[in-house]
Amino acid sequence: MANLVQDLAPLMQEYGYTVLALAIAVEGLGIPAPGQSLLIVASYLSVSGTFSLPAVLAVAGASSWLGNTAGYLVGSKFSHVVEQRGWLKPASVEKVHGFIDKYGVMGLVLSRFLEGLKQLMCLGCGMAQMPRHHFLIGNTLAVGIWLVVFGMGPAYFHEEIGQIGLFYHHHQQAFWSVAAIAGLALLFWFFRRRSPTR
Repeated sequence: MANLVQDLAPLMQEYGYTVLALAIAVEGLGIPAPGQSLLIVASYLSVSGTFSLPAVLAVAGASSWLGNTAGYLVGSKFSHVVEQRGWLKPASVEKVHGFIDKYGVMGLVLSRFLEGLKQLMCLGCGMAQMPRHHFLIGNTLAVGIWLVVFGMGPAYFHEEIGQIGLFYHHHQQAFWSVAAIAGLALLFWFFRRRSPTR
């Protein structure tokens, strides 16, 4: 955490909310950028009063939601162009499509916490023609949960964030595998409960 703050704090202090908004928004278009890292640093710096935490959350949330939606629309309208020009590798496209087909809205939420996949997910949702209302629900849930974890977490747990981050880095695959299983079990229980009894 100390290295992250040392590397990115000067960028945040010089360009402020503008660089935070741009970095987060372009990630929704499939362009790698340090949006999440800048959010963590901005949240951490809000403890000292350098930034306003409500403003950080508002800027990050709006930028993420709008950037993700733009990525979805681009993927939906120009999927053939993206594939023909080779902007995404066929293997990456197949991986995202398979993930979307298998997990749907839950996959969109989980992708926010998986590096590499989160940058491609919204484009992939558009290219896979995910129903618009499903995408909007998933995008809103994903952004909300992401803000709580990476926007509010560093501000409220700034003393413990280094240890938490190290633990998450080493165990993120296991953590989200368990979360995915729990989420699917919850969805199964929900639909089983709603199904008419014979």
